[in-house]
Amino acid sequence: MSGFGPSSTSAKRAAADPTKHVNYVLGMVLGVDDFIQDFAYQSERDRWQARDLLGYGTAWGLAVTTGLGARGPEVRVSPGTALSPRGQLVRVTPAQCASLNDWLKAQGTAITPNEDEAVRVWVVLSYRECLTDPVPVPGEPCRSEDDAMAPSRVTDDFKLELRLTPPQEPTEEQAVRDLVRWLRTHVVPVGDDTPSGDVTSEADFLTALRAAVVPPSPLGPETDWLDDAAAPMKVPATQVEAYLRSALRVWVTELRALWRPNWLGEAQGCQQPVSAEPDSDVDCVLLAAVDVHVVKELGSPDWVVKAEAPLPVLEDERPYLLHLRLLQEWALAGPLWDTSAVHHPPALPAYQIVAAGTLPIAAFGDTNVQGYNNLRIDKVAKGFARLTFDGYQFKPEAWQYVVKVGLQEPEGLGLAMPTVTVLALDSDGISIRLREKEDPMAEATMASMGLIVEVSQYFAGAPPLKTARAPAPPAPPSRASSRSRRTGGGR
Repeated sequence: MSGFGPSSTSAKRAAADPTKHVNYVLGMVLGVDDFIQDFAYQSERDRWQARDLLGYGTAWGLAVTTGLGARGPEVRVSPGTALSPRGQLVRVTPAQCASLNDWLKAQGTAITPNEDEAVRVWVVLSYRECLTDPVPVPGEPCRSEDDAMAPSRVTDDFKLELRLTPPQEPTEEQAVRDLVRWLRTHVVPVGDDTPSGDVTSEADFLTALRAAVVPPSPLGPETDWLDDAAAPMKVPATQVEAYLRSALRVWVTELRALWRPNWLGEAQGCQQPVSAEPDSDVDCVLLAAVDVHVVKELGSPDWVVKAEAPLPVLEDERPYLLHLRLLQEWALAGPLWDTSAVHHPPALPAYQIVAAGTLPIAAFGDTNVQGYNNLRIDKVAKGFARLTFDGYQFKPEAWQYVVKVGLQEPEGLGLAMPTVTVLALDSDGISIRLREKEDPMAEATMASMGLIVEVSQYFAGAPPLKTARAPAPPAPPSRASSRSRRTGGGR
């Protein structure tokens, strides 16, 4: 029992080869089979195009809500349309409703509430046909009135159901979601300065994608279609488009066929007849799930909806389709928003933050104390500190660094006019000068302080400013703890 309105008679048709259409020849006598064959061809081509090129799910409307009706709590579905996994358009109108108490009573002993005394009910839509428009037909004498009439039309209809189990989701739908998740998770764009040994080649990238495929297992249903890679794959930012094009080509030509239902079978019509797959539970659309808290009425074996209990509607697993006009507008406007941490005019080269952090000077040499992108202090001397980070290279003809640096000063230290400036950028790193008034800061004082640093990079190729040569630093100072006060500035 579906719970949504009365059932209608389904049309029964002789099986027809959906890959054949009638060859109209002068003098040919057409019969019922010919018209059935031609309709089967036209109808299947529409479905074929929809399922292969569009997908499936709710197209518009079909909102699922709950409320109180004349017969108690009910589930309501608004008018709308959907495309089934087989490619069949389904139209629901007018709005539909189903009494939950009537439906629970019809299920009898099939109702098994969980520990919270709740039952999850699935709202499912599928396509069906009904025979309509009866007309008189010739026949034998002495027939009954029913035998003298026959339906002259087959009308599109729908079937809305409440189910205790979810419909079988098409494997291709789940594989598509897993493919997108896999690409989002494992593709990491990197700059051109990344060592070539750390970059994944396009061939290795495609090999990893093919190797990630989980073969079907006879032991149980699949839950993963693509295994996670051992580590994220670093891809040159300038070549991400080429890598993704190749990945999508592999999906279209190799992987999609692994999970796509073959509704037309394996036969080729010129050698042997094609028999389309019969309708199945897969050819339906999940609209929502509703958690229904139930209780047994006193003296009755039937379950009813618990009074004043909420009826949450869950739509996380609902498939839906966006029409091309919306996708066009989104492509023109949506993705153009700059969501990066550093904004820049679109016509200019990239500008990005490449390192940052708060580094206690006393932690110099401690590999456990690092900032963003492994920003670290690699040398310390009186009034001097040198910074570096992963991927740092001094190539002023290709890019420039902008260094912002401040001091983290402990409370009560009482320094007189402490300052911090960028002394030099060279192949060894970023040299920092620390002063107290006009004198280099003492090593013991530095050991109680920290550096607050942010390094940006822009690819402008402008010649660098001439900077002072950094002095050769002596051995590092002793360690000490620090707390915070920020002062000073830098270039």
